[in-house]
Amino acid sequence: MNSKPTILIVDNEEESLELFRNILKEEDYIVLTAGNSKEALERVETERPKLVILNLNTSDMNEIKTLRRIKKIDENIEVLMITHYGTMKAARTAMELGACDYVTEPLDNDYIRALIKNVFSPVPGRLLQLELK
Repeated sequence: MNSKPTILIVDNEEESLELFRNILKEEDYIVLTAGNSKEALERVETERPKLVILNLNTSDMNEIKTLRRIKKIDENIEVLMITHYGTMKAARTAMELGACDYVTEPLDNDYIRALIKNVFSPVPGRLLQLELK
């Protein structure tokens, strides 16, 4: 059994996938990628990642529908929603459906690292404590 946490990054832009690979390369995670929602749901079903980073730029399926389906497969999978054009309504809906956070681009790499570390924190009721330098 592998003790490294698995993260699935879902984005239809290779540039964004590469950005996340770079952010996570120094961390001890297994990083999987998917280029669309269908592929993401298949990977969630087979790989059961601890965290899905869902970029809302994916165009093949509504991001909220994708979040619902991920949570239906396994409600314990954390989902971090990312968007370039977020709205308060979309953020509220995502959080109500169980997203662990809703972040708008452009991304701050240190903030994303802190969010991800927070997801994997063993402390119950964990609180995000950013240590930005």
